[in-house]
Amino acid sequence: MTPRTVAETYWNIECTRDVGAILNCYNADAELVVPELGRLVGHDQIRQFYQSSVERFPVLEVKIVDGAEAGDTGAFEWASQFRDHDGKPYPLTGINMIHVRDGKFQSVHVYYDPTAIAE
Repeated sequence: MTPRTVAETYWNIECTRDVGAILNCYNADAELVVPELGRLVGHDQIRQFYQSSVERFPVLEVKIVDGAEAGDTGAFEWASQFRDHDGKPYPLTGINMIHVRDGKFQSVHVYYDPTAIAE
């Protein structure tokens, strides 16, 4: 699978808000680096990040705006909209730098402005 295929599959799954399915997009020893928390390693730490997101935002829509890939790495610009339990929208844009191994994420570095979704 190409990095873009892995990213597209992941975002389709992330929009279902199924944390178990999201984790299946990551290798067991993968890392996720996000602005507000820094480096998370392994399914246990990554699960906590997604569980918190799903609890706060039960609805998510994402589209890939642009991207580039070379070998097992890729960079993808995305635009998303989270919705909280009251339906309030939280638009968010950013870039994911990814490295894939065996058809799953090995490393994901996410760049966005965390104040856009701050409480």
